[in-house]
Amino acid sequence: MIKLDAKKIGLASLALAIFVQLVTAVSLLSYSYRTKVYAEKNGRIIKLACKAYDPYSPFKGRYIRLSFEEESISSKNLDKESFQNHTKHGERYYFRMEEGADSLWTVRGIRKELPSEDSEQASGKSKGIYIKGKTYPYMLYPSATDIISASFPFSEYYMQENYAQYMDTIQWEDFNALKPILSLYVDKKGQCIQKGLTVLNGTDRISIEEYCRIKIKTP
Repeated sequence: MIKLDAKKIGLASLALAIFVQLVTAVSLLSYSYRTKVYAEKNGRIIKLACKAYDPYSPFKGRYIRLSFEEESISSKNLDKESFQNHTKHGERYYFRMEEGADSLWTVRGIRKELPSEDSEQASGKSKGIYIKGKTYPYMLYPSATDIISASFPFSEYYMQENYAQYMDTIQWEDFNALKPILSLYVDKKGQCIQKGLTVLNGTDRISIEEYCRIKIKTP
């Protein structure tokens, strides 16, 4: 009968756990790099206007929680194909984004399934970019029946500790006055990776990290 050494088993389990974590980390880094390259090559970088999520405690831990104007969608702004979809609570949908004159992107369509590039070109909508998200009933204003509420999986923007601590001292009204914009890389399946968060510093638009560096150094 083979006797198993508990200590060796424990070390083997630990080594396996570390190996799995390393493989996962490498896979995520590889995916992020491939998505960035693909998005830059194919012009799939979009910008969304955003605000602080919680007026009472907008900055938590090492990240900023954001909300987006495109989380409240008027059905009046959607294309006719959108009404073939029956949006249900918490289900995944693909949102067709279009760029406006101000370089910000807005939702112009909702699809249950991701359309192929050929079908989009045939319908004359090849300029749109789809991103993945979910729809929810609009609970705040039940009378606004033309409003569709959405959520997107990129609302947490992480920062290094000292920048997050500085941001924690800023009132939400002051943060929103900086007109924050979140840029995203979008892959062909509608999944997004954050490119960066920018804010206004006077008349210049700079990264939130650069903004923090400037303010922390200012006496």
